[in-house]
Amino acid sequence: MAKPKKLVLPKEWRTFANRYGADRAYWYVPKGLAVTADALKPRLEVLKEFEHGKAWRDCQQAFIQRLNEKGISEAEAEWEEGGAPLARMLKQVFVMLGLAWVDSDDRVEITPAGDKFLTDNDPGGVLSDQMSRYQFTNPSVASNAHKAITLHPIPFIGEVLRSIEGQSVTANEYILFVSRAKTFADVDSIIEHIQAFRELSEAMRQLIVDTCDAYKLPGIRRSSIYNTIRLDRSYALKMFALSRLVQINEDGGLGIRKGALKHYRSYLPDYGRDGAYIEFANEKDWIAYFGDPNASPTIDTALEYYVNKGDVAAAIATEKKTAKSAKELADFQDMIVSEKAVEDYLENHLDVIGQRIDRKLKLVGRQYSTTVGPIDLLTVDTKTGEYVIIELKKGRSADKVYGQCSRYMGWIRKNLAKDGEKVHGVIVAREIDDKLKAARDAHDTKVDLIEFEMKIGAKAV
Repeated sequence: MAKPKKLVLPKEWRTFANRYGADRAYWYVPKGLAVTADALKPRLEVLKEFEHGKAWRDCQQAFIQRLNEKGISEAEAEWEEGGAPLARMLKQVFVMLGLAWVDSDDRVEITPAGDKFLTDNDPGGVLSDQMSRYQFTNPSVASNAHKAITLHPIPFIGEVLRSIEGQSVTANEYILFVSRAKTFADVDSIIEHIQAFRELSEAMRQLIVDTCDAYKLPGIRRSSIYNTIRLDRSYALKMFALSRLVQINEDGGLGIRKGALKHYRSYLPDYGRDGAYIEFANEKDWIAYFGDPNASPTIDTALEYYVNKGDVAAAIATEKKTAKSAKELADFQDMIVSEKAVEDYLENHLDVIGQRIDRKLKLVGRQYSTTVGPIDLLTVDTKTGEYVIIELKKGRSADKVYGQCSRYMGWIRKNLAKDGEKVHGVIVAREIDDKLKAARDAHDTKVDLIEFEMKIGAKAV
């Protein structure tokens, strides 16, 4: 009797398995992020009791004790290693979802998204909106596993699911294909791979899985990247399912929620046209964006962030996506380079501003990170000890630059200034127009408007 013919992977799938096994990047989600709105809300309400109080390291024990008093947990409040495990786990969840800033050296802050979650009649909807804006990679997750990923998972998943037969992917299809996407541009190739995988026999599909799982890598405790993603899958899918676009299927895969596409009809094509990954410089910059429920992952948001940070290369690369002509791009480039030169100059010549407002200024930090955004120049008056915020207009609208300056002043007042101490604001622009004056006059916040322009020229010799 002839032996059954041994299955052999076709060349294209052998190539796939080799690449799969050697690539360590995937959509990593930290363990313990399986949360619901009902479970999270009472815990965040307790955390809010500690807002703007002591540094997080000094209130972890009291936080757990308060949870126990309210019957929310029975966790140990004291721990030999310092800090309670539950406090650390909840801290990770709050920050990962953009609901709070919780850092050992800083005071606890509930973000605007966190406040909305606590007060909104539909807290689950708030978490769903947060997931729509979540991105890989971001500075709140230290793992190297997703450092090569630059996309927003929910619109990516939505685009894949609505294009696939049955509007769902299996657990293996998620592990093999979806979780390995690196940019939104990978959508078509992921869809093609899934479709090709489905056309194979069940035995051939299992052989692909076994081959990927057999690709052992040194230094990986879980033996293969396939097994690593398999074990992380439950945490990842539960986080994605916070979005009302997707659900976890009975087989452990993902599908479109019934009726969800009607609600998300414009969301997916809008993201495909205007969506943009933003490379945040640090965790506070990320929280300033993710903790703002009005911020969206668009080209305009990315451009504003890079301009504010003075990241010339990233700003120009982003502007290229929308510039209508070479002249428009050249004008933008001139503007951002000029604004950076002004900021460079003022950082080292604070007396230029100090003389205008009768203060002796000392620099605290440039692009000083806060949970409401980076401050261009944070200074302190050496005579009075009062903080002075200096913001450059940088092409922003009058209302936007004034609103940002006011938010920064409020943040400094709550987090750095002494009780009752005033915080001063300064907006620097090439020209102080009527719109900027009107924005100033419409608010009670004390902000000085200063015109300043550097003349940079050259002549042939």
